[in-house]
Amino acid sequence: MKWLFLKRVVIAFVLITTIFGLAYYNYVTASTGYDGLTRLANNRKQKTDYNALFDNSNFKTITVVFDETVFDELLVSMEMYFAQYGTYQDNTLHKVDMIYHDGLGNDFTIEEVGFRTKSNTSRNLPKTLDWRGRVVYHQTSFQLQFNATFDYEDTSNEYGVLNNREVFNLDQLNFEFSKSYNAQPDEAMISEAFSYYLYRQAGVVTSNVSYGLVYFQIGEDVVGFGFYSFIEPIDSNFLSKHFNSNVIGDYGDLYKCTDVDGIASLGLDSLNKVGINRNEINLRYNYALKNHQQNGTRTDFSNIQDLITNIQDQTYFNSHADNLIDIDAFLRMLAMDFLIGNTDDYRFNGNNYYLYFDVYTDQVTFIPFDLDNSLGFGKHQDLSGNYGIYYDIFAHTDDIAILVDRVLAIEAYKSLYLDYLTQYAQDYFLYDSFESDLIQAKALYETVLIEENHLGNQVFGLRNAEWYFDLKADSVLNQIAQVRG
Repeated sequence: MKWLFLKRVVIAFVLITTIFGLAYYNYVTASTGYDGLTRLANNRKQKTDYNALFDNSNFKTITVVFDETVFDELLVSMEMYFAQYGTYQDNTLHKVDMIYHDGLGNDFTIEEVGFRTKSNTSRNLPKTLDWRGRVVYHQTSFQLQFNATFDYEDTSNEYGVLNNREVFNLDQLNFEFSKSYNAQPDEAMISEAFSYYLYRQAGVVTSNVSYGLVYFQIGEDVVGFGFYSFIEPIDSNFLSKHFNSNVIGDYGDLYKCTDVDGIASLGLDSLNKVGINRNEINLRYNYALKNHQQNGTRTDFSNIQDLITNIQDQTYFNSHADNLIDIDAFLRMLAMDFLIGNTDDYRFNGNNYYLYFDVYTDQVTFIPFDLDNSLGFGKHQDLSGNYGIYYDIFAHTDDIAILVDRVLAIEAYKSLYLDYLTQYAQDYFLYDSFESDLIQAKALYETVLIEENHLGNQVFGLRNAEWYFDLKADSVLNQIAQVRG
């Protein structure tokens, strides 16, 4: 009996020692970053980190850490894509680490993150050699994908951890550098972020956006890549925050609409411009389905094709408008879009919007994105150089955006559009708010940008912002007064 008791004690001791040993091993390997699943997991408070990231009063830096061989592979991959297709729009994911730091005391590293460059017209190589063979770095827009699984088998534990990983309560995060136009930088640098803020103030569903400094660490070298906007992507995670799912937790179809092959006007010529992008062969559609792709095999796009067909007939549209479109959301978008002066949009250029189809009713919600040409800066359809300040609030757009004409032809919707224009011009579209945000950003980032000699613009300025805000609001309110007598 005594021997049996001792045997049980020994077995218990071995089990306990093994358990503690494994726990200690996982702790050590996670902290050293060599092995262990815990190094890939993110157990931080997601909502807290989300709020910190999108707090404009919070100083933030993000460092993208490349192994030198990985950075070289990125460059080679982009160059090979360019050689074949004449564009750098290669979406190959490359494995990096991300280091986050902010002024609230948050410091953490996320390992094995997917990195790719992004954007259409502004995508470029992040490093080239000049005519004397010297290294030159270039700002480029990019995306970090936190749930990238790389070449892990889908049955592996690593795949399971990575496939479900979120950081900042996001699957991905987009980074846009502050652009120049005709060799002139946007000295304000917060224009895009502030435009997104104005949309959200107006009740428009769109991305949350903040900003901070970006560094690329390539091997042992750290390069200040400059001031970037941090933009919440419009994806399945985004849908879960803003729309209701069905009983099994699914959401409706999401289409990204751009001018990659002519304009995305929703006219009849759009019917054959719907599909699933195949970036690997440089095949892209004006209306690109972003979810429910059935591993790239889906061929039924009848919801968006029915929408395009149904809005052609004004009589039919008058009777079914509320079933086809979330009209209130569309008018809110239309009104604020007119105020911020973004003419690279649906109304003026058939570009830069998403269409989300409700999972039950197929009613469509417009979601705007890409606002770097706004608030008196950037490429513009207004050839007078006034950035649309004096545009007619009922600008004739049927050749470009048929849906604008269809909606504004209905008197009740036209009146609501004028109500929103009035409200937004008086309550939200305020130069003082823009100036306050810019002064805050300048205080947080300008000294560091200059002292560390970051890429891109380093000095904040108000450029023509006061002129734009004041004259645009006056023009809109005067036009409304004339219309309403």
